[in-house]
Amino acid sequence: MTAIYIKNRLPSPKCQDQTPFEIVNGFRPSVKHMRVFGCRTFVLTPKEKRSKWDPKAREGLFMGYEEVSKAYRVYDIEADQVVISRDVTFDESTLGFSPRLPQEIVDDTALDIESMSISDEPHPMQLKQTGKRKSRSNSQEQVLQRTLLERRGTGLEESKCPG
Repeated sequence: MTAIYIKNRLPSPKCQDQTPFEIVNGFRPSVKHMRVFGCRTFVLTPKEKRSKWDPKAREGLFMGYEEVSKAYRVYDIEADQVVISRDVTFDESTLGFSPRLPQEIVDDTALDIESMSISDEPHPMQLKQTGKRKSRSNSQEQVLQRTLLERRGTGLEESKCPG
């Protein structure tokens, strides 16, 4: 249907450079609403159909024009269906749907797990303070580290708050 819709709005040399639409209706058609076929779109989800934290729009692909209204046909990628909507934003610079590739590709062949060594010896804990509290002096840090090491040696665990 989209191909015929577009063809009826293109001038034809057989019709003295008039469009078939112009011959039938008596006036030139508007092409302001025409978009790039297959471009990326964002279809607005109405307030009634979304919760507070849901996205306002869903990504899709432009498929064509609705025959009986001023709406667009969009393939909703997430729902895997064609939806008809007037509330569509178009990204005509992007054709089709291209999956996003990761920014950095890690080469795991360079990792040699066999050569890694794991030590059971306790390491001194490095504490970094963030926030508005005043920082502790070095002697207080040493007392805290010594206490933590003693707890580990006796089998005592640090208490944790539930949640």
